[in-house]
Amino acid sequence: MTSASRFLTGGHSPILLVASGLAAHTGFMFARVRSWFDGAAWFVGLAVALFVFALLAVLIGFQSPDSVLWTGQHVTGTEQNGVVYYRWQGQSYTLDASGYGSSKAVSVYLDPGNPSNAMLENVSDRVAAVLLVGVPVAGGVVLLVLGGTRNYRWARRNAKRAHEDPRVRARGQW
Repeated sequence: MTSASRFLTGGHSPILLVASGLAAHTGFMFARVRSWFDGAAWFVGLAVALFVFALLAVLIGFQSPDSVLWTGQHVTGTEQNGVVYYRWQGQSYTLDASGYGSSKAVSVYLDPGNPSNAMLENVSDRVAAVLLVGVPVAGGVVLLVLGGTRNYRWARRNAKRAHEDPRVRARGQW
């Protein structure tokens, strides 16, 4: 260690200096975030529960056969008399499609490792999957925002009440 580097780091090794600065910085940030959510345990707890529900919905969705709709390869098939014919890498495959009638272009999603494992495009399945994940995540974000701004809103309301005329304040009490 040269005298210049010893002077710049105060005699400490640069790695310890950076690590201690990082610890001080993250400690300050954790304290600031903790102060935002002080007294908002119910909001945070419910938000965490909603996030866990959304995570479980995603994990279950990846294990279901419907995951081909999200992770599979899109091909276009032709439907005739309730059977969809589609091709993948030169091979022909079929898929039962009850209730479709006859159509020249049907969207099919297949697993490239197993092209016989395929599903037809189904908007209702996609909407249900998005709602099962999106609504709990949006609700969790709203709860975190409400919990994080709780102290600010409470202080603002108390400050507003403190500046009101006592006669007006008395009318609002029961």
